[in-house]
Amino acid sequence: MGRRGGAPASDPLARLVYGSRLLGAEPDLVLHGGGNTSVKVTLPDLTGEPVDVLYVKGSGWDLATIEAPGFAPLRLDRLRALLRLERLSDTMMMHELRGAAIAPGAPDPSVEALLHALVPHPAVLHTHADALLALTDQPDGAAIVGDVFGDRVLVVPYTMPGFDLARRCAEVAPRDLGPRVTGIVLMHHGLFTFGADVEEAYRRHIELITCAERHLAGRPAARPTPDAPAPRVDPLRLARLRREVSAAAGGPMVLTRHDDPDIRAFVSRPDLASVAGRGPLTPDHVLRTKRIPLVGSDLDGYVRDYRRYFDTHRERRGTALTMLDPAPG
Repeated sequence: MGRRGGAPASDPLARLVYGSRLLGAEPDLVLHGGGNTSVKVTLPDLTGEPVDVLYVKGSGWDLATIEAPGFAPLRLDRLRALLRLERLSDTMMMHELRGAAIAPGAPDPSVEALLHALVPHPAVLHTHADALLALTDQPDGAAIVGDVFGDRVLVVPYTMPGFDLARRCAEVAPRDLGPRVTGIVLMHHGLFTFGADVEEAYRRHIELITCAERHLAGRPAARPTPDAPAPRVDPLRLARLRREVSAAAGGPMVLTRHDDPDIRAFVSRPDLASVAGRGPLTPDHVLRTKRIPLVGSDLDGYVRDYRRYFDTHRERRGTALTMLDPAPG
């Protein structure tokens, strides 16, 4: 993983914007809308009293193009007080995070704002890097992470992002964030790195991801790439599929076909249905795609399965959920 040049401004928030854009420009680190970053600063309030503030990425902003207004300024003491609670629902957590904002009109903060507040370092960067997930998603992922990174990272089992994740980290981080630890690996989720400033947190992030990439580069390829070109697909069949997907989505959709060696190797697997049906690299990606893709062209069956899946799990978090459109995507 490389690093781009450039000279960020001296202001911590400007540095955060710069570092966030570097991360967001790398699709292997951050899918559109994913990842989050933060910096802790001290600002004077209206009376001139100093206030510790966490600037954290706002929901809905893309790290690749984020600007200073995309970060929500939150009172740090209030966030850390919330971490002393035993339980906090998602709805109440977001109410409390909005209430901690010191600027009217600030964006809704990331659901992982409490974890950013927990980390004692000024700058914190978080991505869902492909290379890291390729390690954690193995059956013995925790052991692999330990072999690759040693004592440079704290490993945390997968926990739903939000209060539950921050509370779980709060139970172990103060004890285990020693001087050699430069990152937190969240199993099946992603990587947090931190530092005295954004530059140090970014350098540590790239170092750890590069270490993961080097480990993967030494592994043999799972499947050989097929030599034969991809079979021709009837354009009328593609047009019918686009019409059916558009109907399920409730609006016109664009359908494109991709054909490269990696895709051909994947779709040629005899166990394609099983592998493709295991879900995305991290559950966080389902914010931008469905839990599983459509394999084949039985769209009606896919729609029925998705509705059945939603009905089965709609009460799981104890709050009212709204089903997305049932089209694959």
